[in-house]
Amino acid sequence: MPPLHRLNRQIPDRDDTSDDSLEAESALGAGQNKMRRLVIYLIGSWYWIVLGGILGLLCASYYLAKSPKEYSATATLLIKQQTASVMAARDQVEEIDMRSAEAINTVAERIHRMDLLERVASRQDVRELPGLMPIEVDWLPNWLSNKLGKKSADAAQQPPPPPAAIGGRIASKWLAVTIRRNTRLLDISITHPVPEVAKALADAVAREYLAEIANARTADRSNSIDLLEKESKEARRSIQAARGALSLYARALEIHKSLDTKENELAAMLHRYLPKHPKMITAIAELQQLKEQFALEFEDARQAASDKAYWDVVGKDLPDRQSHPEEYLHSARQLLLARIGVLESETLSATSVFNTMLTRIKETSVNQESEVSSAEVSNLARVPGSPIAPIPAKVLAGGIVGGFAGSILLVLLLQRLDNRFHTVSQIASETGITVLGAIANIKLAHLDVAEQMFRKRHPESQLTSPENWDKRLVFRAGLSTTSYAEMYRVMRASITLLGDEMQRKITLFTSSLPGEGKTLTSTNFAIAAAGQGRKTLLIDMDLRKPSVHKLFGIPRVLEHGGLTECLANLASFEDVIYRDSGQPNLHLILGGKAAPNPGELLETGRLHQLLEQACNDYDVVVLDTAPILAVPDTRIIAPLAHNLCLVARAEHSPKGAIRRTLQILAEDGNHLSGIIFNGFIEKRRLMSDNYSYGYYKTSRYGRAYRYGYGAYGAYGSDSEKEPRESA
Repeated sequence: MPPLHRLNRQIPDRDDTSDDSLEAESALGAGQNKMRRLVIYLIGSWYWIVLGGILGLLCASYYLAKSPKEYSATATLLIKQQTASVMAARDQVEEIDMRSAEAINTVAERIHRMDLLERVASRQDVRELPGLMPIEVDWLPNWLSNKLGKKSADAAQQPPPPPAAIGGRIASKWLAVTIRRNTRLLDISITHPVPEVAKALADAVAREYLAEIANARTADRSNSIDLLEKESKEARRSIQAARGALSLYARALEIHKSLDTKENELAAMLHRYLPKHPKMITAIAELQQLKEQFALEFEDARQAASDKAYWDVVGKDLPDRQSHPEEYLHSARQLLLARIGVLESETLSATSVFNTMLTRIKETSVNQESEVSSAEVSNLARVPGSPIAPIPAKVLAGGIVGGFAGSILLVLLLQRLDNRFHTVSQIASETGITVLGAIANIKLAHLDVAEQMFRKRHPESQLTSPENWDKRLVFRAGLSTTSYAEMYRVMRASITLLGDEMQRKITLFTSSLPGEGKTLTSTNFAIAAAGQGRKTLLIDMDLRKPSVHKLFGIPRVLEHGGLTECLANLASFEDVIYRDSGQPNLHLILGGKAAPNPGELLETGRLHQLLEQACNDYDVVVLDTAPILAVPDTRIIAPLAHNLCLVARAEHSPKGAIRRTLQILAEDGNHLSGIIFNGFIEKRRLMSDNYSYGYYKTSRYGRAYRYGYGAYGAYGSDSEKEPRESA
């Protein structure tokens, strides 16, 4: 028997000149492979996409059933304009042409003014329109609304809201003003659920705008002099308001100046007199009196109606006068000076504007620019006969497309959040490791049916399998022809073909996390190897939580002990071998008593001697070890194994855990022979990939190595409870 050793992967030499092309081809192939998997994933999830389309169609149909129909009525205005050349202030000739696009756009925007629309809403004929304000749509189903006790409102019985509310609704939702191309025609369109209301509002807006133009021309408000005079009056009012506000603070400002003077005097007296000097006492009393006077004048000034709005906002930051008098006085003086500065600035600004307006009025009086413009109704609106929205074909098409798009996005999101392996091809492509075997999820009901079928076909045969065997051991009598047994035979053949059987006797089975089926896999593999007539030894090296004895229905601690006693030199190799396993050619070494220091036992030279002796006496040696990420025991044993197999359970193993396991093995210099993909559920829609959609849940991998297996002590507990998953 050659000495035990690690099998190092040999990497062939590469031609450096072809590195770039190889990397480019590799990247291209990876991208194509990733796109292929994504397409296959979408195809495999076709039912989600179809369901999304159906939901989109149902939502669109529900929207059509609930959404009110919209009708549009249009009144057309013709804008007339005369142009003239006038002398500007600098004696330059300019021509004003209201037929330009900018001028027509200006007229269109003026129709959108809120004051105009509020006047439309104030008209008596408009406010008396039946159904002027549409009823809010109840998007709940009728049965649910009735159950909740909601009563449908009658639009005819509801009083119209204020003109401002109606005007806002017209501007934001109902009104649209468009310009016909290459014309001076303005279309005033109103969209409303009631056709008669749409016509009446369109005509009312057009007529109200024409009335506004006529009133403006009659009152001579449209010329520039009136505008300048109006602005000058506003500037004068601003000056008067600012000066009036300043006058309110005159007394407070005067006291403030006296207060500053008194504070300066008091500061100078502090250098000459002591605090209890009569002059100091008098000065302090005068200063306190000035502070009280200032506070009273300040409160009177800021309570004045003309400037109360300002102090209602700013005065909130003032400290309480009674509890913090000094802080209050300091803040009041600063706010007073700030307000005085603002008012003086406003006075100067308003004075400048006022003087400018006077100058422009004089200039405009000399060189007045005159123009005559008018508008008239080209066409009044008509009662619309058919609705313009919603369009059933567009809504239904949009619902279907939106449902498809939403379901595709959902599928992609689920695929992005998916942190489990589902298929053989997926784990092989994402890890780059060969899959030695794919074991389907064992269903006990199928095994029971297989046994019943065997009894019916062979009534004279007697099932001789031990009754205490776990039902998941699929090489029991009557089950050897099942697909489960065939899967283990395929795995056995794959491991056998890894190399010379005489040089590769020791096969180690491990996993990243608990519950992935490593013990069941190693046990069925050992039984399959023994079934070929090869002398097989199955060793339970999961010293912290051994489980092989549970599958065979025998006690954990036998008379002569187990692996723990053998490694501790308390029993010999021959004594700890259990030969009555129920399968010819299959012997067992169980875990034995619980070891307080499993890691130290495994690091002794006794383990090397035990495995060397096992290789001399047996054809196949199978090691069932602990999960790699839970405890370091397997990392100690792995260099002594010839075939290192990692068991990964479908829908269970987090991708991060598998990646971390491969990284640990690579760091230790251990070459993984392959992966056993265990517990997958075959689906017909993508059978070639062993595709299983399953459910999605964000992985907890990476939280301080808490893989759901418990801490060190929890793993080594001597509990005999059955594990949640297969052992």
